[in-house]
Amino acid sequence: MEGREGDGGSEKSAFRWLNAARFAVAAVVIVLIVVVIVNAIKVVLRPDTLRLSVVGGSVYSTPLPADQAAVALDLTLRAENPSGRVRMYFLNITIYLFNNTTPASTSKPFDDSIIAFQAVDEVVAQQMSADSACKVEATNDDMTSPYFDMLYAKRDIITDVTMRVDGKIVTEVRSGINRTNLAMFYCWPLFVGGYPGDEASNSWPDVPCTHMPGSQSNE
Repeated sequence: MEGREGDGGSEKSAFRWLNAARFAVAAVVIVLIVVVIVNAIKVVLRPDTLRLSVVGGSVYSTPLPADQAAVALDLTLRAENPSGRVRMYFLNITIYLFNNTTPASTSKPFDDSIIAFQAVDEVVAQQMSADSACKVEATNDDMTSPYFDMLYAKRDIITDVTMRVDGKIVTEVRSGINRTNLAMFYCWPLFVGGYPGDEASNSWPDVPCTHMPGSQSNE
């Protein structure tokens, strides 16, 4: 009888260990399920980033009449929203043009660029693109002298130009809390000069812009 009672105690102890092991495995499985669900929610809520490109890979220039002594710069900036869930806004846009010896990453873009100017805001619906015509009339005071002379007097083309685009991307989120990113794009290589529709410019392909992630905040 004593031997049987001892065997019964061993069996109960084994069952207790088995139950404890089952609970431990179940807890691990639950944790893994929660992690997978949370990551899935993050993927669903995380919007794709806005994509930019310069149509025709060029910034066209048109010398204005002599009494104005200015050159009109004209480019088309295309914004694409790859997300199928959210609308995106590209706001507070500033464009800088740099020659091939000045890094676009400079901390003083207004001082170091050939020219800087503002562009209009863009609103891009889900899985759509929007073109924005960016125009500015530049005088010799707005541009560094050698480049103004090239475009205005000599009507040359400046090659290997980098365009930096700074702005703020606001993404609508279904939760009602907009996501705001300070964004920077580099578009290279570009031509500055020429006329819209001429034979040379028609052969230039679009130039995609590289997104350089900036700081992020919620509003």
